[in-house]
Order: sequence, then structure tokens, then C-alpha cells
Amino acid sequence: MSHPASIASTVQGLPLHTRSLTVAIHRDPQGLWHARGDVIDLRKNGFVPSSYDLQPSGIIHMMSIDLDFDPDSLLIEKISVDQPFVAIEPSKTTKGECCRDPAPRLLDLSGEILDDGFAKKLSLQFGGALGCSHLLTLFQLMASTVPRAVALERAREEREGTVHESGERFFRRSVFVDGHDRSPELTDVGVQLADSHTRPIAAGDRVTERLELSHEVKTFASVNRKRFTLERLQVRERSRSHKTVGTAEWVDHGALVASLVGERIIPGMAGRSFKLLGGEPAHRPILDNLLMFAPGFIQITAALMDDYFEKRERSDNPTKAEKPAVANLGGNTDSCYMWRSDGQIAKAWAAGLAGGD
Repeated sequence: MSHPASIASTVQGLPLHTRSLTVAIHRDPQGLWHARGDVIDLRKNGFVPSSYDLQPSGIIHMMSIDLDFDPDSLLIEKISVDQPFVAIEPSKTTKGECCRDPAPRLLDLSGEILDDGFAKKLSLQFGGALGCSHLLTLFQLMASTVPRAVALERAREEREGTVHESGERFFRRSVFVDGHDRSPELTDVGVQLADSHTRPIAAGDRVTERLELSHEVKTFASVNRKRFTLERLQVRERSRSHKTVGTAEWVDHGALVASLVGERIIPGMAGRSFKLLGGEPAHRPILDNLLMFAPGFIQITAALMDDYFEKRERSDNPTKAEKPAVANLGGNTDSCYMWRSDGQIAKAWAAGLAGGD
């Protein structure tokens, strides 16, 4: 059996940032199924000058989306959103605007169906200057997770003839994006996706017999900081059941994703990944893993501000020091509601009132 030890050792350097995305699904008593999605961004290094304050290390974003949906039609019956931690709170600079303002637009997607056309509807309703990129990324992940979970659970029910109790979680998808400061030229990034599908068991059975499916995709890469290109990319995949939990082997997909090496992450990685993997349903977990790479990398770059501060101090002309990567990625005009071209932050920057660094 192949041993995954080499996989665990393929990212190196100072931990910078972790993005966690999870989707958990259970039955509701009313016959609907419920999906809860959470995204948490945890900065582990440095701080970032924001529009009106210093944004330190710690939790930067904590947001959740709850969906009640019909498992047969995949029609969304109800949506709710919560955002305990956001990057920009209401302030004098923003004239009361904050990252929570666009969330109600998501509620208008109630009544839509989580089918192949939903992602486009979601982008039109909540993409760019209309919404929040973090909630958008989370909802996109939920939109691909729910149909997969429903198909797996329906197949299991038909095969085994058992049904989970109401309120009992039977499926969970977890995605973790971790960034590491490998060298002045490279940032290492790991993306780990894990689908866990469980089954009802009888009293006295081993806990591991609850495992219907564990499906994992692990991606490890090195990114050139200046060009935002993939210098190295490794992808491994493994599927296990309670019968094969100790024997299932990893499958190397290096050849499958080789064409992405040398290409830019931003912009274009999502489109290239769809073109490469979108036509094969068996590759959907790998695609979902890679689609989380670019949004997570944007967050990682914000933890590299120390490099900018040091270069500025060494510069003969500090006011013209090279902008940090986060300035080129995280605050582009119209990239989200708070950075829209006619928003209060853009106006404050133009007037020199936003306290830029």
C-alpha cells in the first residue's frame, strides 16, 4: 500500500493563513433536508492596513449560510445568512456601510434549484460589486456539494434500506486552504477536501462501521509571488469505506493537472480547471478542490504584508515602494460590494481620507 507521508511533507515554511469551509447536511422533521455552510478565515501572521484601521492576525471572516431544500427536486425552500466576523464594519469612513449589507441579495435565490445552471444564477445575483466574495465562494461550494450528497445518500438508502434519523448529520464536506511562507520567491499552498458520508449502525457495532464513504483530495502547490503562477502542483485522491479504511491507496493525478503548471492563478484558474475537469463527473471532487485555490490564495497574500513594510523601509523613495501582492488582488475595484467603484471606500481613497499605507 502506498503511504501518504510524502504528501504531508510537500508544504514548507512559516504558517500564514488558513481558510476553512465546511458543509454539513441532515434531515429535518418536516421532510426537507438542511445544509449549513461555514467559512472561516484565520490569519496567522502580520497585519493589514484596512480602509480605516489596522486589521490584525486572528479571525478575519466568519460567515454561514443555511439552506432548507427539497431532496427530490433540489429546490431551495429557505435561505438564511449570518456574518459574526467581517473585514469591514460600519464606520465614519464607510458612512455606515459594511460587508453585511449585500447579504439580503442571497435571500432572493429562494425558490431556485441547485442544478447545473445555479452557479451562473448565483454569480449574476451576487458576484462582483453586487455581493461578498466570501459568501459567494461558500455558496458555490454548497451548490456543488448538495447534489453530490443527495445522490450518495439516496443510493445508500436504496442499497441498504435504512434511513437516518431527523437531525442526524449524514454528510459533511470540509475544505482547508493553508498558506506557508516558503521563501522570498515562493508561497506554498495546500488545499485539502474531504467528503464524509455516514450510515446508520446497530447498537454494539464499531464506530468505524458508520463510515459509508471517505473521499479525499489533497492538492499541494508552490506559487510564484510576483507572477502568481503555479510553479509546482501535486494532486492526490483516495476513497475509503469502513471495509477499506486501512487499505485504500492514494491515486496520483499529477499527469491529469500538469497543464495547469506555469499558468496564473489569478485570473483564470477557475476557467482552466473547468475546461480541464468539468466534463467528467468522476473528477468533480478534484475540480471542487481546485476551485477553492484562488479565493483562498487571495486571503493568504494578506499575511505577507511584512515583506512590503521591510522593502519600504529599505527603499530610497518609500512613497513609491512596490505595492504588496494583496493590493493587487484583494481590493480590486468592483471585486465586491465594499470595493465597488461608487462605494464609500473608493470615494474615501480618492479624497485621501481612507488612511492608506
